[in-house]
Amino acid sequence: MDRILFEKIQKIKNEEDIKVLYVEDGDNSRLETIQLLSHFFNNIDEAKNGLEGFEKFKKYHHDIVITDINMPKMDGITMIKKIKEIDKKVPILIITAFSNTEYLMESIKIGVYDYIIKPIDIDQLMESVYRVLEKTILRKERDRALELLNQYKQIIDESFTVTKTDPKGIITYANEKFCQSSGYSKDELIGKPHSIVRHPDMPKAAFENLWKVIQSKKIWKGLVKNKTKDGKASYFKAHIAPILDEKKNIIEYIAVRENVTDLINPRKVLQDKINELKNPVLVLCKIENYEDLETLYSEKMLEQLQDKFMKKAKKIMPKDFLFDFTFELGEGEFAFIKDYKISDENINYFLNILRSFQEKIRNTPIKVGQYEYEIELLISFTQEKDHMYKNASLCIKKAEHEKLDIVKADDLYQKMQKKAEENIRVLRIIKDAIKHNRITSYYQPILNNKTGKIEKYESLVRLIDSNGNILSPYIFLNIAKIGKYYKQITQIVIEKTLKMIEKTGKEISINLSSLDIEDKTTRETLIVELRNNPTIAKNLVIELLEDESIKYEHLVKNFIKNMKLVGAKIAIDDFGSGYSNFSRIIEYEPDYIKIDASLIKNIKNNKSNVNIIEAIKMFSDRQGYKTIAEFVADEEIFEIVKSLGIDYSQGYYIGKPEPSIKK
Repeated sequence: MDRILFEKIQKIKNEEDIKVLYVEDGDNSRLETIQLLSHFFNNIDEAKNGLEGFEKFKKYHHDIVITDINMPKMDGITMIKKIKEIDKKVPILIITAFSNTEYLMESIKIGVYDYIIKPIDIDQLMESVYRVLEKTILRKERDRALELLNQYKQIIDESFTVTKTDPKGIITYANEKFCQSSGYSKDELIGKPHSIVRHPDMPKAAFENLWKVIQSKKIWKGLVKNKTKDGKASYFKAHIAPILDEKKNIIEYIAVRENVTDLINPRKVLQDKINELKNPVLVLCKIENYEDLETLYSEKMLEQLQDKFMKKAKKIMPKDFLFDFTFELGEGEFAFIKDYKISDENINYFLNILRSFQEKIRNTPIKVGQYEYEIELLISFTQEKDHMYKNASLCIKKAEHEKLDIVKADDLYQKMQKKAEENIRVLRIIKDAIKHNRITSYYQPILNNKTGKIEKYESLVRLIDSNGNILSPYIFLNIAKIGKYYKQITQIVIEKTLKMIEKTGKEISINLSSLDIEDKTTRETLIVELRNNPTIAKNLVIELLEDESIKYEHLVKNFIKNMKLVGAKIAIDDFGSGYSNFSRIIEYEPDYIKIDASLIKNIKNNKSNVNIIEAIKMFSDRQGYKTIAEFVADEEIFEIVKSLGIDYSQGYYIGKPEPSIKK
């Protein structure tokens, strides 16, 4: 006996559970053969005739069948044929005393694996058994692998869209999920180019890159935007790989995609929906003061609040006016879209729906955990399809700023674009003016009303453009704050003003905003310059705008203190305008109060303005402050100002700003 072969069979016997069916009608012969086979197999099932053998195979599906030929009820050849109808690939051995050529030829014809003649040669049997075991193990491994592949395929088919194409990109296979997501049937897809689902928004260059990668036999990974049969957009995270034959030639491509539409930026999906509708109306809602909620509550609570709001919003909307699509955009913002044409006839109906919705939201608090929230909504709506979300979003900001409930967006984005273009144009002019030293100061005289003499001046910034036009600060100064140029302009004005004081010996004031004072470089540079030049310091007046924009009160107070220590004076500019704080003025202890132009220019016909100016004058006298009237435009205003006891006058009647001061 071949010991090596026997040991190999024993190893397989110990490692694999092979089910064997042995069919033999002779009792003694069957028992002897089973005893012999038991050295090779652990699991042997026996049958006494072909019919019994067939019934057992139908029930248990054995891995190997070993049978005799000549048996009652059903001979071996017939049984083999019937078994092959169930499993064509099951290996079958014949062990028989018949060496009839006809039987042998029939056995070969029906696919019998081996034919062993009794009496059994043990080495021949072992060799046949070993070969059939190898084949059986390979088959079982293949079946297991196939089963795993089928499970993998089932998981992939349920989770991902899958397509296959030939090397030219023609679809040869599409799974059910791809058909569902695309809206096409398999028959509509097979034989068509994959571009059938390509969205026009996908740039041509992206697909050129995709083909370049996969044709180089590499896997392409990326985000694709597809178009469904009815024109809707969807997003997929895709892996596209080439399939190679044994010679490494590309025979097809397979694409596996995950639908990530819900994970894409909701504003992007919102825009896709807007593009799909013929007459979209967008309603944008924002929870008022949502930023305050963000500082007070956890992210989880805010998510719950927004989720509950969206559910409530869908319930509250009237049944005869349900929106087609709803979007939770994050940060307390929600969008509702409907294919609906707003006209003069139905605008009031539409507004009433929004007002009713707003009121119902306000009157039905949302409970999250232990807390109840009464939600106030800001609403904007638009039917201008171009830049729809941008327009609505800008109108939400307008509603916040102007304390409005519902705002209709009409080309606001386009107007903002034009404004932005103008700002960019002005920024270029500012940059060019700084580069070519065309930022300068003009000096407007200030008259002492008692002596009738010009005693002081205000330094006013001007910009001279490349054509020689003189631009006032109203055109460029606020725009300069957008970029990096505002600080440079301030430093230029300070430098030119100090030089003019040194040159003329006149008292000159400069305007400094809270933004200037909050800048450390501006503060420290000015203080050092004045400490080193006390003669200049005593003739410098710092005009401060007393307004709500002051963020760092302590910096302003320290700056005023330091200015006074070096000998400079302080003036409060535009006093009596929208924001005036008498207690803060007392803390600042200014030398001058400049009465706001809005009070002076209407003084001839407005008794209330006269009363306010008289009150400012009385307050200033008691505190020891001198008063300056701005915007003295004509003789009549000048005479009224003098009659009220105002100390100084400034305006075009006194003198317009000039590029220099005469000694």
